[in-house]
Formats: sequence, C-alpha cells, structure tokens
Amino acid sequence: MKQNKVLAAVLCAAAFCAAPFAAAAQEHVMKISAPIPATEKDPVYAWMVAFERGVEERSGGRIDVQLYPSNQLGQLPAAIEGVSMGTIEASFSIIGFFSSLDPRFRVLDAGGLFETPEQAMRTFQQPEVREMLAEFGTAAGVQPLVVVVDGQGVIISKDPIETVADFRGKKVRSGGATPLLNEPLKAVGAAPVAMPLGEVLPALQTETIDAATNSMAVINGFQMADVARNVTYLPGTFTIIGAVVNRDFLATIGPELAQIVMEEAQNAESVVLAHLDNVAAQEKAWEDSGGRVIRMGDEEAATYLETTGSIVAGIVAGDAQMQADYDILGAAAAAVR
Repeated sequence: MKQNKVLAAVLCAAAFCAAPFAAAAQEHVMKISAPIPATEKDPVYAWMVAFERGVEERSGGRIDVQLYPSNQLGQLPAAIEGVSMGTIEASFSIIGFFSSLDPRFRVLDAGGLFETPEQAMRTFQQPEVREMLAEFGTAAGVQPLVVVVDGQGVIISKDPIETVADFRGKKVRSGGATPLLNEPLKAVGAAPVAMPLGEVLPALQTETIDAATNSMAVINGFQMADVARNVTYLPGTFTIIGAVVNRDFLATIGPELAQIVMEEAQNAESVVLAHLDNVAAQEKAWEDSGGRVIRMGDEEAATYLETTGSIVAGIVAGDAQMQADYDILGAAAAAVR
C-alpha cells in the first residue's frame, strides 16, 4: 500500500512538472480555412501541408498549424469575415472574394497579364510585387499570406463551349462580384453569378447555373465530371488563389514567429510550382472520369482575348489605384516573361 502511494505521488509530480513544458511547446494555434478538398493533387492543399510542416518545425512546435479544408470552418464569405474578425487566423479563397475586404485585391482578377502559369508565379514572387501586395487589406486588419496561381482558368459546362458564341445566354459562376471577373463574361454574352466554391457542384446539378469558372485541380478534386463533362480552357485567364492572415495574430505571436510564418509561406510556394507541371496528368484524370477537354481554335481564342481585353483595359483605366497596381504587375510580368 505504501509503495502504491509513493508511486502515485511520483506520477502526479511528473504530470505536474510536464504540464508547463507541454504548454510552453505550443503557444499559438493557427487555423487555416480553405474551400478545396484535402488532396495533395491540388496545389493549394499541397501548399497548406508544406506550410504546416515548415512552420511547426521552425517554430519548435510553438505554433500549432491546423488545416481545415473543404469549408470545415464555413463557406468563403464567413471564413473571410472570420479572418478579419480574428476568429480564424488565415483563409484561402479565389482572389476575387477578397475584394470585400479591400478593393485593391480586384486587380489580381485582370485577364491578359500572363501567358503561362509559371510566368504568373514568377511575377508574384518579384520583390516589388510582394511589397505592393503587403499593403492590401490593411484597413480590414488582414494581409496576404500567399498569392499563387492554380493553373490556367477553365470553364466547366454541361454543353460544350468551343466558340465565343457558345457563351451566349449561359449562367456562369464567377469567382467573386468584381467587374474584372464579371464584365468580360458579360461581353461574350454570359450572365455571371458570384458563388462560393462549395455551392458550385449542387448548383450545376440543379441547373441553377449552366457553367462555372475554376481550375483543373479543383474540378478534379470535387469530381465535377459526374455532373458536367465539358471543360474549356479560357485564353489568357489564370486562376489566382490567395490566403489572407489576420494582422493582430501576427502581432500577437511576435516578430520572430511572424517572420517564420511569412518565410514559410514563401518557401511552400515551391510545391505549387511543382504542381504546375502536372497539366497532362490533370487532363488525363478528367478524361478518365468521363470528361472532355476543349481548347478553342486560334481564331476563336483571338476573338475571346480581343473582346475581353478591351473590357479589362477600360475597367483598369477608370480607377487610378487599380491602374497603378496593374502597371506594377504588368512590368513585373514583362520582366520575367
């Protein structure tokens, strides 16, 4: 009996002593929300996994990064609001939805800036572009954690879209309620509908929409070929994805840990670049699911670019701040072409 009491006392003391060390090891929780499914075939989720590993290793476990894909923390509008309020530390979205926090995000919706996904990624990595992006979201209490390209933009539809005329009359989900996304669609005769990613599949099923813009990685991840088999590449269009982080969170964890967070966000971009080489694999996966991949002919692609490009130029020219930001992006894109 006496030995049991001694053993109990030792175990209790050990637990008491260990508790402070456990608490010290994990000082901060960083929740990251995203609408995409948990598959590392998707470059955004692969980024999340790499970021989690890098931050936890470099911080010695002081930051516990928690990943919440598939809208586990709520649909995009709620998740973005959560970052602004500080209830969620960071959240991913197609870039257009961040315009609700700061209209300067809208410039990243401009088509025609890039010729390839790789050029887009290199542009976002230029120091002058990173410096510009760091200013976005200040008034809303957020800042960009990362901005990446998820591949060339595509439109998924039940009826094939092979020509510019095929857009006419179609209700098309767009990635946000911003002019640079929606006015070009109107110019080719479509009716844009701003809709969070999590609502796209049921909307296609119920024919609430006829088509939706997205990326090959996302439509494969959500197995959308089950409801709409045609996917058409959109000339000059690239799916820009970003994550914003709460500025108060960065201030709370202190400059040392905040630097680790921002550096590992950049380091994880390498996995996105690696995924951009998987175009053939993404197309094969789509076709293996019963889908069809369509590329417009040269003449139709030129018509699409001419029609949408003039709309983009007019919108940009009508906003001095957007024009200034667009010029920085354009110069950086030209330098890395």
